[in-house]
Order: sequence, then structure tokens, then C-alpha cells
Amino acid sequence: MQQNHEALADTLNELIRINFDRVFGYEKAASEVEDHDIDLKAMFNGFANVSRQYIAHWQQEVRALGQEPAEDSTVRGKVYRVWMDMKSTITGHDRESILNSCVFGEKAAIDAYEDALSTETHLPDEHRVEIASQKAELQAAHRAMEMYAHAHEKVG
Repeated sequence: MQQNHEALADTLNELIRINFDRVFGYEKAASEVEDHDIDLKAMFNGFANVSRQYIAHWQQEVRALGQEPAEDSTVRGKVYRVWMDMKSTITGHDRESILNSCVFGEKAAIDAYEDALSTETHLPDEHRVEIASQKAELQAAHRAMEMYAHAHEKVG
């Protein structure tokens, strides 16, 4: 039983970490867009807040298993942020670059949720339903990012 709790906690901790990645990514994106891009700032801040809620939820679930919840992002997320910093230094902070980076980040988050759903670790039904629900919200965010990016391509 303890081994299953550890394996389940590992799966849930990955969701916590990817949501930390989202928070950091969207906070960075919100800080980089131009002041007049209030639509993007509001959307980015909203997505970051949703991820904060997911983090709190999954941390509570991990604690309920008697395990330690993750308190930071993924290694991949940290590497991605360094790459983003370098890229923004080179290409600037234009709306299209920021949107494309967000599309990329959302895809990584969706992949993490797909991994959680396909884990060989036993997922209680309530966790499976919650993971699927959160994944659907991430997919909606991904579509919104793609629509914004595509609209910008047509205008730009």
C-alpha cells in the first residue's frame, strides 16, 4: 500500500511541477507583453491563477497520501525558462514570440497530463476525473493561445 502511495504521489507531483512551470511561464509572459496588451496580460494572469489552484489541490492530495508535495517546477521547465530568457534577449518581447512560446508551454503541460492519465500506477477514480478535467482546461487554454497567435499572424 505504501509503495502505491509513493507511486501515486510521484505522478501527482509531476502535475504540481508542470503547473509551477505554467505559473512561472505565464507570469513571465504577462511581464513581457506591452502595457497596451491588456487582453494578453489578463489572460496570462488568469492561466497562472488557475495553475496556482491546481498546485494547491494536488499538494493537498499528496499530503493526504502521507507524502511530501513538490514545491518547485520541473527540470525541463527550468531549462525552458533559461531558453526563453535567451530567446527574448535576442528576439525581443514581441506579441507573436510570446504567444508562440505560450503555445509551446501549453503543449508541454498537456503532455504531462496525458502521461499522468496513462500511468501504470493505480489512479483512484476521483483523481482520474480531476486530471481529465484539468487536462480539458489546459487544452482550451492551448486553443486560445493558438487562436491569438493565428489572429496575430493575419494582422501582423
